[in-house]
Amino acid sequence: MKRLDKLYHHAVSLLSRKDYTNGEMRRILSQLTEDSIDVEVTLNNLRDEGYINDQRIAENMLTRFLRKQYGVTRIRLELRQKGIAREITENLINSLDIDWFEMASESRVKKFGEDLPIEPKEKAKQIRYLQSRGFSMDMIMESLSPRTD
Repeated sequence: MKRLDKLYHHAVSLLSRKDYTNGEMRRILSQLTEDSIDVEVTLNNLRDEGYINDQRIAENMLTRFLRKQYGVTRIRLELRQKGIAREITENLINSLDIDWFEMASESRVKKFGEDLPIEPKEKAKQIRYLQSRGFSMDMIMESLSPRTD
């Protein structure tokens, strides 16, 4: 039981400084012991006491990503890399009322200004930028086409 207490206290100590997802904490604790049962028991205790909450972490990350104007592809990637369950990610994304096409346009305008690119080199640069932000090619091409308001 002493080994379990050590794992638990180590995890709480880490969590007092930074939020960790379930997956991140599993990796950390697995490096400290080879007993996967101890790791799972510790993780269950941490979840039960509210120290680990993937939903809360995902919501906070999503808020930050939307402020940075990340597209849906980039958001999915970032959440997956943090070890957030696909179900949580999809539920959060589906609950959003966001026009991703409009966000792609806003992101392009914020970075490059209102004028559409004329030169192929400039257009390619803007496409690469929007792709790195996580927007699909449909969204990107619409943001690069003349507006018909």
